[in-house]
Amino acid sequence: MNLSPKRWQALYFLVAGAFLSPLDYFIVNMALPSIKKAFNASDHQLQMVVAIYGLSYAALVVCGGRLGDLYGRKKIFVIGLYIFLFSSMACAFSPSITWLIVSRLFQGIGASLLAPQVLASIKVLFRAEEQPKAVSLFSSVFGLASVAGQLIGGILLSMQWGHFSWELVFLVNVPVAVICITGIHFTMDNHQDRKQSGIDYTGSLLLILSLLMIICPLIFGQKFQWAWWIFVSILSGIILLIIFLKYEIHLQQKGQPILINPALLQYRPFALSLCIIFFYNFTSGLFICYPYYLQQFLHQTSLQTGLAIFPYGLAFFLGPFLVSKTKLKSYTIIDIGLGLLIFGFISSALAFYFQQKPSFLTYITLFSAGLGHGTIMPVMMKTAISLVSKDKAGQASGLVSIAIQIGSVTGGAIIGTLFFNIVGILGFPAAFATAMAMIGSFQIIGTGINSRLKKYIQ
Repeated sequence: MNLSPKRWQALYFLVAGAFLSPLDYFIVNMALPSIKKAFNASDHQLQMVVAIYGLSYAALVVCGGRLGDLYGRKKIFVIGLYIFLFSSMACAFSPSITWLIVSRLFQGIGASLLAPQVLASIKVLFRAEEQPKAVSLFSSVFGLASVAGQLIGGILLSMQWGHFSWELVFLVNVPVAVICITGIHFTMDNHQDRKQSGIDYTGSLLLILSLLMIICPLIFGQKFQWAWWIFVSILSGIILLIIFLKYEIHLQQKGQPILINPALLQYRPFALSLCIIFFYNFTSGLFICYPYYLQQFLHQTSLQTGLAIFPYGLAFFLGPFLVSKTKLKSYTIIDIGLGLLIFGFISSALAFYFQQKPSFLTYITLFSAGLGHGTIMPVMMKTAISLVSKDKAGQASGLVSIAIQIGSVTGGAIIGTLFFNIVGILGFPAAFATAMAMIGSFQIIGTGINSRLKKYIQ
């Protein structure tokens, strides 16, 4: 195996580029009040600014991984950076809310090309003993993004640099993208899978449509009060997803190009890994409910809100580095991470129910939850990708990214709906405490899945 001498330098630029994807999710949430004021936007339009980004990302991320396999991960990663760069500029200089929403759609497309290339490149560039450290470095960007998105967003919005205010949350992407494009050019080769060729266009369309039919109702169900057609759309999306899988099996039997190797999802250890990833990303409910609770009930500023989430984000950032130093078995680390999530969220629920305001106790409980999140993420990514061969790394990393996105959307929909529906009945503290307790309770499912996964992993 010929290893690139610049693989670690390349990883730093890959990670920095991939950092933009989660950063833009967190940072834009902080700018929504300013965007609403600038364009006199409706709540539905603001929801679209957030949702269209995650929607296009989740629907296209498997295609992004497949393109990296076929045409080279360096090439597709750089194309993703260019799309993200120019769409960020389009967002910043949007003349209308409609223009901003369309630009966010293209941002999501660019983001869908970034993350899959990082995980797949780690599988190719690094030795097996180096991969845990590399995956931990990549995983840490999600924790850093949760902190940086809230803090940087609050700081930028308070700067008022020239005539810019909310525009700065998009312009901050520009120098990062330029640096990464330049750095990748000099440090990374264009690795690709030369054994396969061609693109499964019909399969791509089926997968995108099925994901849209599942994810859109989860995002907009609250707005339409969970009307009957919402559930019909979700069921139709699931049926279409089954049709897609059968179509992929048919193509594979005929020896034609496929988008996803069906064997990946039929391989029990990999499928169990995706299930755990799906459920621990229900933690997205925290980032929906907590800022709303702080600003609407406690009347805190955007900067105060950003600082309140800091303990969770700091622990989320530190978790991957602690994991890279431990010699414990993977299944043990998964149990520890899930245990910290369960303890952290349920303890936070009790603390906020009785104290109502952030305190030293809630900082400790949120730190515990964030540490659990940061602990489990790298080991689950490493476990999932290590279970497949190198030629399927791009497809596998795309599926991991989809599990993350759909878990985040589903968790956000379930936890957010619960919170907003009972806040008028029980009041803010009880509603928020219930939402936090639900996030912790869902992680119990993950512990049950891990008990089945542990016999397949070390």
